[in-house]
Amino acid sequence: MAVLFKLPDVGEGMAEAEVVRWLVRVGDRVELDQPVVEMQTDKAVVELPAPAAGRVTEIRWREGDTVPVGEVLLVIADESGGEGQAEAEKAAGAEANGVAGSAVPVPAFSRRRRVPAAPSTRRLARELGVDITQIQGTGPQGRVTDEDVRRAAAARRGPDVGPAEGAASPASTKTAADLPYREEPLTRTRRVIADRLLFSVTRKPHATHFDELNADGLVRWIQKRRREQESSGRRVSFLPVLLKMIAVTLRKHPAFNAHFDEDSQTVRTYPSVSLGIAADTPRGLLVPVIPEVEKKSVEQIALELAEVTEAARNGTIPPERLKGSTFTVSNAGALGSGRWATPIINPPEVAILALHPVEQRPVVRDGQLAVGWVMNVSLSFDHRVLDGADAIRFTQTLARYVADPDRLLLELA
Repeated sequence: MAVLFKLPDVGEGMAEAEVVRWLVRVGDRVELDQPVVEMQTDKAVVELPAPAAGRVTEIRWREGDTVPVGEVLLVIADESGGEGQAEAEKAAGAEANGVAGSAVPVPAFSRRRRVPAAPSTRRLARELGVDITQIQGTGPQGRVTDEDVRRAAAARRGPDVGPAEGAASPASTKTAADLPYREEPLTRTRRVIADRLLFSVTRKPHATHFDELNADGLVRWIQKRRREQESSGRRVSFLPVLLKMIAVTLRKHPAFNAHFDEDSQTVRTYPSVSLGIAADTPRGLLVPVIPEVEKKSVEQIALELAEVTEAARNGTIPPERLKGSTFTVSNAGALGSGRWATPIINPPEVAILALHPVEQRPVVRDGQLAVGWVMNVSLSFDHRVLDGADAIRFTQTLARYVADPDRLLLELA
C-alpha cells in the first residue's frame, strides 16, 4: 500500500509553502515521524515528519517550488509486499531508466550537509548557479549570507576581463535602464509582512502619541541588579524589565490589550497579556510571542525572550509561537539609534509600542539643569477604539514604573 504524504496546514490558514530542502531522496527507507523535508511557511521554516514507515518512491516537488496545501509532497511505499512493493519496484525502475514514475518529473536529490541559511539566500544561490553546501558561511554560527553566495558566484566566473590595452572606450552616458541589475521577487515572509502592513495602514486609522520618560530609576535599578549578579555570570538587560512593566501597565489599561474584529466591528479585551516582540531577522520582521507575561518573573521573561528571538532569527521557531499576541512591542532601542517612530499596528491588535534607546541627555530636574537618563516611547493606536487621552494615560502609568521600578513590587504584593 502506498501512502501519499500531502502538505498539511501547519499554520493558521496557511495556503501554500515553499520547499526549502529535502532530507531524503527516492529509494530511501524512512521511519514513522522521521523528518523528510524542510518547508518555508509564511513565517517559519518547519520540518515535516514522515506519516508512515516505508520506502520513498516519488518526490514530486523540487527545492524552491511553492506547494499548495493538500498537494502530494512525496509517496511512501509499504515494504511488506503486495501492491506497495510493486509500486516501489516500478518507481525504482523508472528512476533507474531516467523516467519519472508519474506525470510529474521526479528530481534526483542527494544527501547534503545541513547549511544554515535564509530561504532568500538559498534562492539567490539557485539563481546564480552556486551549490550552497560548498560555501563556508561568515554569518553568526556559520550562517551563509547573501554576500557569501555572491562571492562564490564571482569566484566561479573568474576575474573580469577589461578592454584590450590601447583600445579606446566609446564615450557614452548611461541611464538607469542601461545599468546591470538583479531582479528578485519578494520572499514569502516579506509578502506576508507587506500584506499585513498594507491592511493595517489602509484599514486602521493610526494615531501616534510620543512621550519622553525619566529613566533614572530604571538605570539605577538595572545597575544594582548587575552588581548583585556579577558572581553568577548573569546579566539583566532593560528589555525584560520593560516588558514586565508594560504587562502591568496593560492590566491597568485593558483597552490596549485587545483585538478589533473588522467583520463584526467589535472589540475583544483579554485579561491575560501575550506580548508580541518585533524581531529583526534575516528573513524580515517576525513577531514571536511571550504568553501570560503578567504571571512571569523578569528572569523568566528574559529566558523566554532569548529563546524565541534566537529561534526567530534562525528560522526554527514553531508557527504557534508566532501567533496569539494581544499587544506588540517594537524594541527600536536594540539598534542604538532613533528617538521617535510611527510603528504600524499588528492586526487584529489595537495598539503597538516602540521603545527607543535609554540614553543620557541634558534634562531639568527640580528646576536645575542636569544630565539624566531618558527613554522615548512611541505609542500607535487604532483611533476607532482609543483616543489620545487614553494613550497619554497609558504612557503616564508606564512612566511611573520606569522612574521607580520598586513601585512594581509594591503594587504586585
